[in-house]
Amino acid sequence: MRIAVVGAGAVGGYYGGTLAKHGEQVTLICRGAHREAIVCDGLQVSSHWGDFTVQVPATADPHEVGPVDLIIYAVKTYHNPEALPLLKPLLDADTAILSIQNGVESPARIAAVYGWAPVLAGTTYIDAARPAPGRIEQVGATARIVFGEQDGSHSPRAKRVAEVLTKEGIQVEVSSDIVSSLWAKLVLVAATGTAMTASRASLLEVLDCPVGALTVRTVMEEIVAVGQAHGAEFASDVVDVRMATAETDAPGLVSSLQIDFQAGNPLELDDLLGAVVRQGRAKQVPVPASAALYTTLYKFRQGQD
Repeated sequence: MRIAVVGAGAVGGYYGGTLAKHGEQVTLICRGAHREAIVCDGLQVSSHWGDFTVQVPATADPHEVGPVDLIIYAVKTYHNPEALPLLKPLLDADTAILSIQNGVESPARIAAVYGWAPVLAGTTYIDAARPAPGRIEQVGATARIVFGEQDGSHSPRAKRVAEVLTKEGIQVEVSSDIVSSLWAKLVLVAATGTAMTASRASLLEVLDCPVGALTVRTVMEEIVAVGQAHGAEFASDVVDVRMATAETDAPGLVSSLQIDFQAGNPLELDDLLGAVVRQGRAKQVPVPASAALYTTLYKFRQGQD
């Protein structure tokens, strides 16, 4: 299968490199020093499943690649305005676009440009970083992609994509309710990441505050309420389970939102808690805790000077 990874940073680079290692025909769409390092020295990956270097094509110009069978779309959501046009040269009638961006609105944004037909909505659970150009570090035994068709069917293309993605170092789940799957991830990621970033603290420090756990739990409850108003279904104990996960993972939990904030980069705030506030207001669901955290970080959305 011909695969293009658009946004081959830490997450996209890990998945693209792993697929290339296992013999898939992968091209990375990236730019700058990262692309130059990959071209010169290959993509160097350190992971739970071992370290490897793979020689994989990398270009900033998708016209050099042409139509592919699968696009893995992994750019930060704030890069969508310049990244979405890059997909056009990669598309033909049968190309699938698999989004693994954060948030619940990414599939609709792709569909607004290219229609729903090519879109496979998805998300990923992975701890990965790019410590230097051309280098990816992944830690932990989880590198999971969850995706599905909008109608919940396990279509032939969904099965084909799952078969290709399932490799050592990648776990795959085809969801029968991808809308609920996207909201389920948001419950943990948006609540913990925004609380950590707004307080300039680790999750351990947040939870150590007398009302820290209450804040995180309240935001989770608001996300669930908004998701339910938009048709998402959750397990009855979803907040308890997510809180238990947060407390267990707190010593080593890293938030991509907080990493971007500390680096002075733009934030995916509008696509995490911002989406909860926006969609909560649309459905008249009260979200005061989410709105307070969103307000705290609002002025930093475009990055810091």
